[in-house]
Amino acid sequence: MKKRTNNIWIVLDSRGFGGIESHVEQLALGLKAANNQVSIVFLQNYGEHPLQRRLMFSGLDCIMLDGRIASLWQALKKEKPDVIHTHGYKAGILVRPIARLMKVPCASTFHSGEKKEGKLQWYDWFDRHTAFLANHVYAVSSPILSTLPCSAKLADNFVDTSKITPSFGTEIAFVGRLCKEKAPDRFSVLSKRFPHLDFHVYGDGPLRSELEQKAPDNLEFHGVQKEMHDVWPRIGLLVIPSRAEGLPMAALEAMARGIPVVAFNVGSLDQLVRPNENGWLVKQGDMEGMISAIQDWRQSDSVQKAQWSKEAIATVKQRFSTEAVVPKLLADYATFAK
Repeated sequence: MKKRTNNIWIVLDSRGFGGIESHVEQLALGLKAANNQVSIVFLQNYGEHPLQRRLMFSGLDCIMLDGRIASLWQALKKEKPDVIHTHGYKAGILVRPIARLMKVPCASTFHSGEKKEGKLQWYDWFDRHTAFLANHVYAVSSPILSTLPCSAKLADNFVDTSKITPSFGTEIAFVGRLCKEKAPDRFSVLSKRFPHLDFHVYGDGPLRSELEQKAPDNLEFHGVQKEMHDVWPRIGLLVIPSRAEGLPMAALEAMARGIPVVAFNVGSLDQLVRPNENGWLVKQGDMEGMISAIQDWRQSDSVQKAQWSKEAIATVKQRFSTEAVVPKLLADYATFAK
């Protein structure tokens, strides 16, 4: 048996809680459960962070830096991790060259595939074109993988299913950041087509104010929830109307609890959602198709809903669980962490 990496750094730059942060939480917990020492390193301290509280509650070490390259260098020199795993463009751009100079093995995961605008497009370009400095590069979906100009591999997002219980909720919900790529505006349009049903939005972002001003009476905004564990049991159907995606953690979290997903066929959702078995995949932008899927869910009987729930749970456990993914990742680490 190959020796497991003892000291792993997971590095990111983060102000809030979204898909990357959810991925990092699951990764950290999975690596810790496999008997590794794990530290989550925040490059910049923006104040109290929801992910930091969650990680520390789970007994994980968090390191808050001050954003300076010198501080990063000194922390690396002092702690001497066996492997660094970066997430997000800033972490990748800053950490990879320093890790290469200090001869610390480094992996990078790319989570974003949507087209960037303004300064972000240049950061995104630089991030991708310096990815070769990492020992191993991952992408969370096939479309993202296709944008990387270096050797890389697909890495499935995953969730810890060991303590998750099935949901028997009834809410129709959107869970995620309220931004153009996630298309909460489409969710608002859907709610107007079902005025007799309540629709729920869990999340925050730049579009929230505009959406709330135009929202119908049956659309309720809950904001970011400190503990989604308390929310998932209320949800019966997760709607993902995104214009761009990787493999959204919200979909995995939902299906792990037996909540079927109706989504536009973007990113790697076709690897997770099997139409008429554990959810619905609709052609991108086909709002009538999504309306039909919601009606299908509403009109189904308890036996059919139980079958969708069973298939959703089985799909996540077999391919997108900690037990399925973390051993593969540790095997990769072992190839360059010597």
